[in-house]
Amino acid sequence: MLQSTLSRLILFFPLIFLIHDLEEIVTIEQIQLPIRLPFTISALEFTIAFVFLWMIVAVGCLYAANGRRFLGIKPLPFFSFLVAGVFLANGIGHVLQAIVFQKYVAGVITAIFLLIPYCILAVKKLYNKKVLTMKQIAVYLLLGFIVQTPSALLALLVGKSVVTLL
Repeated sequence: MLQSTLSRLILFFPLIFLIHDLEEIVTIEQIQLPIRLPFTISALEFTIAFVFLWMIVAVGCLYAANGRRFLGIKPLPFFSFLVAGVFLANGIGHVLQAIVFQKYVAGVITAIFLLIPYCILAVKKLYNKKVLTMKQIAVYLLLGFIVQTPSALLALLVGKSVVTLL
């Protein structure tokens, strides 16, 4: 088992992710962006996509909290990339979209008040415990911006495919 503080931090993450995506699920169909996307997404398709991603994250966090590798990645690098990379980038992306579009975008409220503060707290804790360096934080964040879009699109494809099968 990892140090109890880090373990609790890791185990708390799936809840943060759940709350953030619930905001997106509830508002996804009501949002009108000023740009045209090449696809549409229903709340049901988005929910299935979220459940797919959430299961991967939750299992990964359970493994990491117990000091076990997940997808071949050691626990702390997995959690560090997840928090300092993908989800911090996701939260920043929501804020940037709201600024660019000058309107509410699905997920921006929990990004501002929950996701970003949690990620900053986790990154600070990992940095203070010498798990992460500033260079690693920067690299993870850059990779997070790169990885989150294909990951989200893959999850949305899964969601659309499952709905089609129903």
